Amino acid sequence: MKVLIVEDEPVSRKKLEHFLVRWGYEVVTARNGREALRLFQKEPVPIVITDWVMPEMDGLELVNAIRQLDLPEYVYIIMLTAKSDQKDLITGLEVGADEFVSKPFNQEELRARLNSGERILKLEKSLARNNAELKAANEQLQAANRQMKLDLEAAARIQASILPAEAPDIKGVRFSWQFRPCDELAGDIFNVFKLDEKQIGIYVLDVSGHGVPAALLAFSLSQMLSPILDQASILKKYANSPPGYRISPPQEVLIHLNNRFQIDTENGQFFTLLYGIFNTETRIFRFASAGHPGMILLPFEDSARLVQIPSLPIGFLENNQYEEHTLQLSPGDRLYLYSDGISEAENSERELFGVQKMMKILENARNAPLENSLTSLFDAVEDWANSKSLKDDATLLAIEITPS
Repeated sequence: MKVLIVEDEPVSRKKLEHFLVRWGYEVVTARNGREALRLFQKEPVPIVITDWVMPEMDGLELVNAIRQLDLPEYVYIIMLTAKSDQKDLITGLEVGADEFVSKPFNQEELRARLNSGERILKLEKSLARNNAELKAANEQLQAANRQMKLDLEAAARIQASILPAEAPDIKGVRFSWQFRPCDELAGDIFNVFKLDEKQIGIYVLDVSGHGVPAALLAFSLSQMLSPILDQASILKKYANSPPGYRISPPQEVLIHLNNRFQIDTENGQFFTLLYGIFNTETRIFRFASAGHPGMILLPFEDSARLVQIPSLPIGFLENNQYEEHTLQLSPGDRLYLYSDGISEAENSERELFGVQKMMKILENARNAPLENSLTSLFDAVEDWANSKSLKDDATLLAIEITPS
């Protein structure tokens, strides 16, 4: 290891050099602080032994100058001094000295100080190496996180693209919805679409959990629940007789999905679904439910009531049969479909928001525009949870029957 000796007195300088060479050190010498600083700036050394009192630049000034340099590795500095006043030693430490050796120096004490300095330098190098490895690992992790965030944002955009962009313009019925995912990727999906000129398909689906696994399953299901007439759709199938297609009844859709998706035993993943078909001529809503929360029906001139159909989620029971039910709607009636992220929102006491509060709020907003009634409900849920970010995905889809 290389050591820089800074000593203005030739005999002391030679004596120091003699001992250090004998102890196996590579030695560089300087007669004062200014000369030492020039040497040091050309080639830094790990250990400096410097006298305190010297001409041109003394030891304190040299130590201070070294500490001001931007060096790749730590430099261990030992000051030789005849000073014994505590204030002087404190001053030396504050400037940046690591150790002091009294003059005239004792060779055993000096060697012990050098050994101590080597141990500290080895620890510094090990720490610097570990920090560099940690920094590199952290940079890799940050890069991976950035890429993951970009991937999630891209996936979120894809998922958003499968949700309805705007309500279909259909005479005699109005639609509105609000959707609040709790993560970038959601397990809730919903849709409203024309099946033909007089039948409208409507569904709200909730995959258990949220995040990437739930979103992947939700995306796959959205492809199957497409109104486009092709081989993959289970809602609308080719038929030989006019009009060339057959619209699948709601219960048939649920039975098909139940046969296709049995509960995942590894992660317990399943989903609930409410799917219905609204006939714009008869105003009859045919629907089937697979373990999904009930609908809230708000008649034009009556109190809100819950339309609850006891049933099992998709995949809970093999060969399970689902039943079709009907609602006759009239002008002025409103029907609200929702996911349990709303009804099961918790307050600070872990109390659920509940369906009764939902019905009361929607009743109070019956004279407000349809979209405003949804906002009123979500505002109340967020106040209840004391958060703009709910713990589960929340979907609210509303249908209002208007005069023809």
